[in-house]
Amino acid sequence: MDTKYEFSLNSNYDEKVLVDTTILEWEATEVKGVFQKLLSSKDDTQTALIKLEENSVLSQVPQSNSVEIFVLEGTYLNEFGEFAQGTYLRLPKEDESLVKSIDGCVVFRKINYFDDDQTTIVPTSSSQWLSGHGNLEVLPLHQQTALVKWPKNEKFAQHKHWGGEEIFVLKGIFMDEHGKYPQGSWIRNPHLSVHFPYVEEETIIFVKTGHL
Repeated sequence: MDTKYEFSLNSNYDEKVLVDTTILEWEATEVKGVFQKLLSSKDDTQTALIKLEENSVLSQVPQSNSVEIFVLEGTYLNEFGEFAQGTYLRLPKEDESLVKSIDGCVVFRKINYFDDDQTTIVPTSSSQWLSGHGNLEVLPLHQQTALVKWPKNEKFAQHKHWGGEEIFVLKGIFMDEHGKYPQGSWIRNPHLSVHFPYVEEETIIFVKTGHL
């Protein structure tokens, strides 16, 4: 049975949330050339897709946030350097007035979800995948955050999510007994939720566990 997607900014982590970001319209922000698809927002935290057009700057006003970013398209520039497609960044502070893109970019971004001082930058396109459960391959990013590559027709054991799970589908179609989630799907499963995931084609997901 295919899942019916419902767009919600509800930050009640006791509820499952599914968003097919490919059917959402890009919303213009107050800054020219910057657009967003907002997935979750509460107080000063936010999960969203952010698009910067050519030669645009994220903010005209200096504003620092802790950020977690995965570069989906193009090259992302900030005070720490230039980061190509496939780069994962976890930064305790980032000045939004210094974030820009020369040729345009799209990123998956979470802001103000952590308050420690650990910086992590992973260029996943040149990083080594490790063997995971069964035939899965895993590319660790930070603690319980990783990329997971599912080969064709792979199945995973039914399991329970202690502390919840968040998934963004980067390639292919992720599946479980509740539905099918194609590339661009964002899924948030609550604490103690149970499912039996599998795929029919090679699929890659960005996944965070135990943080909800």
